[in-house]
Amino acid sequence: PAGGGPRRRELYVTSKLWPSDHARVREACLGSLRALRLDRLDLYLLHWPPSDDGSLERLWRCMESLAAEGLATSIGVCNCSARRLDALFALRPAVAPAVNQVEVHPGWRNEATLAACAARGVHVTAYAPLGRALGAGAGASLLNEPVVREAAAQLGGTPAQALLRWAIARGCSVVPKSSSRARIEENARSLRLAPREGGRAGEVEALRALDAIEPQQRRMTGETLVGARRLYASVEEVWR
Repeated sequence: PAGGGPRRRELYVTSKLWPSDHARVREACLGSLRALRLDRLDLYLLHWPPSDDGSLERLWRCMESLAAEGLATSIGVCNCSARRLDALFALRPAVAPAVNQVEVHPGWRNEATLAACAARGVHVTAYAPLGRALGAGAGASLLNEPVVREAAAQLGGTPAQALLRWAIARGCSVVPKSSSRARIEENARSLRLAPREGGRAGEVEALRALDAIEPQQRRMTGETLVGARRLYASVEEVWR
């Protein structure tokens, strides 16, 4: 490109279908493309799956049509529980979800969802991988947990890098939020951590300690999605 920026083939561009756009899937996707000045997304995600299977089928067929039209190379879901993932595959989709983007970190290991995705061949992208609170009543950040700081010291990195490395070691891609260039670069360096002692075995040992963090508590509570004219009737229904 003339400005010296990255080429399109060097970028992986993802957008999401918001619940307010469930009745206008194609139009919402086209709106994202116009805003991004692109003719194709690499991945388009159904951000919050509906609670009833009938609506899920209608929406997924619309998502499949985007892939068939070439507006999105891959399609996927977010916040899809193991039960909802089963319901989606029971529809015998023509295009299976490539990705399920869910909350994953040592304070919410989300093991049932990860196991369901592995069984179905669905890649997991971990959001909130640093375990920061995303809503009222959510658990505290993991960055200051002593066990996390100790793991970071063993890995020769920062607490944030240790948490990202933990998720990556589980086969997840990660999407930590940051508007700071320095933090973004620090996060990227989590891919190149070199344990101070023990090599690969030392890394495994340091990360295993993070598996013991309790209590297990979501940082995304889902409360903002509940109530009159919202997507779900209760918090329990959000995660069912």
